[in-house]
Amino acid sequence: MNDARPAESVTLRNRKPLAPPFHQHIAKSKMMDKTFQVGDQVLIYDIVATEPDGAVQINCVTQFQFE
Repeated sequence: MNDARPAESVTLRNRKPLAPPFHQHIAKSKMMDKTFQVGDQVLIYDIVATEPDGAVQINCVTQFQFE
């Protein structure tokens, strides 16, 4: 059973500032329909915040913020 709530927003921080911006699109597609929480990593990004807090399920209405 999946206890994750749907994500309203997810904030990701880039670990490699010189990486091309198209990596944002790749990260979004890899995250779709999966569960993440603060501290997880996706490609070159660290998840630094989620709304709501805790484990969240990424879906098509999730807002992505990149730092």
